[in-house]
Amino acid sequence: MSNWHPDIAALPGPRYRAIAEAIAQDIKAGRLSAGDRLPTHRDLAYRLGVTVGTVTRAYAEAQRLGLLVGEVGRGSFIAQRAPADALYHAPPERDGVVDMSLNYPPAEPLAEAALRGSLETLARRNDLAHLLPYGNFDGPEEVRQAVAAWLGRQHRFPAEADRLVLTTGGQHAISAAIAAVAEPGDVVLCGALTWTGIRAIAEMMRLQLRGLAMDGEGVLPEAFDVACRTLSPRTLYLIPTLQNPTGTIMGEGRRAALAHIAERYGVPIVEDDIYGFLAPDAPAPIATRAPEQVLYLTSLSKSLAPGLRIGCLAAPRRFQPRIMAAVRATTWMVPPLMGEIAADWINSGVADSIAANRRQETARRQAIARAVLGPLAGSASPQAYHLWMKLPAPWRATDFVAEARQRGVLIAPTDVFAVGRRHEEEAVRICLGSPASAEAVRQGLNVLRELIPQAADTRYLAVV
Repeated sequence: MSNWHPDIAALPGPRYRAIAEAIAQDIKAGRLSAGDRLPTHRDLAYRLGVTVGTVTRAYAEAQRLGLLVGEVGRGSFIAQRAPADALYHAPPERDGVVDMSLNYPPAEPLAEAALRGSLETLARRNDLAHLLPYGNFDGPEEVRQAVAAWLGRQHRFPAEADRLVLTTGGQHAISAAIAAVAEPGDVVLCGALTWTGIRAIAEMMRLQLRGLAMDGEGVLPEAFDVACRTLSPRTLYLIPTLQNPTGTIMGEGRRAALAHIAERYGVPIVEDDIYGFLAPDAPAPIATRAPEQVLYLTSLSKSLAPGLRIGCLAAPRRFQPRIMAAVRATTWMVPPLMGEIAADWINSGVADSIAANRRQETARRQAIARAVLGPLAGSASPQAYHLWMKLPAPWRATDFVAEARQRGVLIAPTDVFAVGRRHEEEAVRICLGSPASAEAVRQGLNVLRELIPQAADTRYLAVV
């Protein structure tokens, strides 16, 4: 099906949404079937007269909706038993729709008030010229110092300001880290279930992404050891604290074991600590155990505000030149105004208050989830922004997602996060931060809970 050429001229909205909707419509019409391979990003972009980035975003959106699965090195395929009636979902603003598919932090009024205060203070200053020219590739020194202090307080990572490189958010930090250690065609390791962003980066950089076996703590050390001996990987990407999508926290012993293997084989670890501030009792980052083998990164997106677009990367000095080259080639530098605001929040203490509020609201929403779902809430930590709900038979994840969407609740299925064509676990990720209120969380979870007895009834009838 590499010759698929949709007609998107009459479809409304941005072109990436139109392409995603065209995929859904052609599945419904039978023009696309489970297992069909779609054109490469470059080929489809040429056919439709759009950018490669537009197609990449469209395929990512289709994966989020459970329509596609991607396998680095092979392409994008229509998901097995993809929901036949799955049209592109209506915008979350539509009355009655609860979007629990995106892992956003909960709304925080203090952040908006802090932004207003920072902008008012800046407007009264007469020394803003330093925010206008090009700056250093690694970011302003005063912002790096503030971020270093923040990492020590909120992430238990004793960073040195002169070893930090500021990035335009966490995704940019991951891209720069991967670019520093891998070349096109190289093998990059991750968990068998992982955050979709690393898959997009691997495809863009033409890397071979390989998933490793996991348990309740994350990647298994023995799987990492075997991969180091047989695949010659260039790096291992991990989210040890509140892993996305499973929400698990890796223990001390597991972190130490993976660090030891990485040092033995000389395979660097890219450690994504984006959620570290949510779990103050979690073990310290792996980078504290193996500072010369770990590229540590995080951002202020989940803790303070996604719109600040301030991330950071701390890496061994041998990787610094390539990291700086990646930053220079992509964004040149972080936006100075965003850096100024972030430093102001951190230095004034308002950032700590925002983070504390986010932890409190997350605990509140997790409590609602466990009250509504009971054991179905799964094993994700109650400190996580999301749940990983395993589905009872006969539900398949893509079917459950499609039925939930018909009832006005948006969630993401296993296949979106699986590295490879198919993953044996039938589960869904339920994000608790994106709904506008705790009541909306309860509303969405009640809808999902109502679907489970139907599964039990269907199973019973099938046996009888």
